[in-house]
Amino acid sequence: MTSGLRSKGFTLVEVLVATAILATGLLAALTAFSMASRVTGAARNDTAITFLAQQKLAEIQLLGRQELPAGTTAGDFAPDFPQYEWEMTVSEPDELNVTRVHLAIVAPEAGRAREVWFSTAIF
Repeated sequence: MTSGLRSKGFTLVEVLVATAILATGLLAALTAFSMASRVTGAARNDTAITFLAQQKLAEIQLLGRQELPAGTTAGDFAPDFPQYEWEMTVSEPDELNVTRVHLAIVAPEAGRAREVWFSTAIF
């Protein structure tokens, strides 16, 4: 006695497979959002470093060679960016009368400091 009725619906195996596929997709999406957030933070930090370096190098160029004592000086970018620090090393003029300036920007980055160097020459 076979009944012509077929069961309608999903089996347990089909539900488990669909759940596993859905979970994998959601995990991939969450990982992508997390990575995008980290990359955005790093880009924001890089932009701030570049902006602050340009600002400091412009100040150096406006001062001129006579007002730049040879040696190393340091400071920060307070009050706007107090977590970013700078260190500048000015060399004595060489035989061509060129003064070299090396500028380091120290930036906070995920619990550690990152140092980025910039250089310029003043004629």
